[in-house]
Amino acid sequence: MNTFTVERATLATLSDAYALHPDRADAERRLAQFRERMAAGKVSPEQFVLLRSGRGAEAVTLVSDNPHVPLLSRSRADTPHAGLTQFYAFLREAEPGRTLVLDSILNVFDPAPALAAGWRLDDAQVTYETDLTARTWTPAPDAQEGGAELLERPDIAALLAELGQADLELDEGWHLAALLDDEGQPAALGAFGPSGRPDWASINLIGVRGAARRQGLGTRLHAHLLARAAREFGWHVGRTEAENTAMRRIFARSGCEVRGEQLYFRTS
Repeated sequence: MNTFTVERATLATLSDAYALHPDRADAERRLAQFRERMAAGKVSPEQFVLLRSGRGAEAVTLVSDNPHVPLLSRSRADTPHAGLTQFYAFLREAEPGRTLVLDSILNVFDPAPALAAGWRLDDAQVTYETDLTARTWTPAPDAQEGGAELLERPDIAALLAELGQADLELDEGWHLAALLDDEGQPAALGAFGPSGRPDWASINLIGVRGAARRQGLGTRLHAHLLARAAREFGWHVGRTEAENTAMRRIFARSGCEVRGEQLYFRTS
């Protein structure tokens, strides 16, 4: 029977924080970078929470100094539920108010241990990735694009309000795109820009006017946004709720591939 311990990492156990990384060369590089940041006083080993047993590291989570950054854990595929429940219970007690994220690529993708530890399942999402160099998409010839100035147009502002996005703001490097209906009025809105990860784009398919839905505008707009993103980036990453079948169909039609699923938990 395994005996589990949950503890903060120390200098002596810091290497365990990267023991579960599948790419050993990349793990060593990340460990070296973390040590460099430690030497500069920017991070500390205690930011890693480790679940350990007699066979070594079972699970790990890095706790960011930013309380809004979720707890993204990595665990062995065969870690028993009892150990994971102990691990998640420690995180819940030590980091109240945080969000816990379980990713199907990084974790035993089962909500039971987190639920048993007192976490509440809040959301389930699916992440997609797209190689923007592998194919081409057709940009919409009638699309209207712009930056913050486009948000100030009365017709765009009215559609944003209808879609529940009246307070939308564009981050640096982001562009808004609108498709028009048969009467020349904005009917579908989306935006694209940098994801924050080098050479990766992100897309926000804001929505389609209610009266213009089920006419393929969402699929056409998504293809347009991918075509525009491909001019500046090599990859695209997107996410939607697991139950959003309409958006998942759009991802599939655009050739986007499922990267993984995520479960989001909160403490209250």
